[in-house]
Amino acid sequence: MRARQGDGRRGTRWVALGAAVFCLVALGAARVSDAAPDFSGVWAMVQHDRLGAPFFIPVEPKLNATGKAATAAFVAKYDVKNNEANANCVEPGMPTVMWGIGGAAMEIVQQPQRITLLSELENQSRRIYLDGRKPPDSFPDQRVGFSVGHWEGDTLVIETTKVTEWQAPRWPHSGAFRVTERWRLEDPAKLKLTGLRPGGPPLKIEGQVLVNEMTMNDPLWYEDKDYKVTVYYRKIDDYVLEDNCPEGTWMERLEALAKKGNPPKN
Repeated sequence: MRARQGDGRRGTRWVALGAAVFCLVALGAARVSDAAPDFSGVWAMVQHDRLGAPFFIPVEPKLNATGKAATAAFVAKYDVKNNEANANCVEPGMPTVMWGIGGAAMEIVQQPQRITLLSELENQSRRIYLDGRKPPDSFPDQRVGFSVGHWEGDTLVIETTKVTEWQAPRWPHSGAFRVTERWRLEDPAKLKLTGLRPGGPPLKIEGQVLVNEMTMNDPLWYEDKDYKVTVYYRKIDDYVLEDNCPEGTWMERLEALAKKGNPPKN
């Protein structure tokens, strides 16, 4: 049977139509990506007047009986008062890495499918996946956890799980700990910013500030969810310094051994 002459033309039209639809979908995705707020740059934390500003404030979550028992046992066994973790180059992890202890800066590298955060504090890094993936079951717990994000308008919503259990002071939590962050850019005129420290010199801010609303939840150790707001400004000099804490502790150890008398060389 001879094929009708119009069949080939119809097939060609369907192929062309499919290609056009694909191009429109790709273009729409590109426009969504292009329209996303730009978080890229080097940021530093600034004190403010909103609820839960934790900068230079000794805050801790409200623990339930199980959480209190776990942390009390750790403190009873180890002298953490005179051996604070950060002073011994232990990475603070989530959520405290986002609080820029001591004013440490952080750099955000933004791509359509991923945001990479590089913290000056203990040289920690976070990778926030925006491609729709879920945390792999086989992925190990780590200090900064595993983060995935999605856009809700101009707000980036980030969910972080698989955070290593932490029994010491500075925001203890169990392995069931979960952090929800909501990032967005705001006009600094809408906030009361007090500089690096209250009463300090006024801070020169150019452009918008980054507001991070953080909700910490631990169904095993916390009495209730905890809410904190942190605010960051773009640094004009956009420098991130190296944190060489391990070198300092190593040299302190060498100096102490040298004073005792180094063992004889063979």
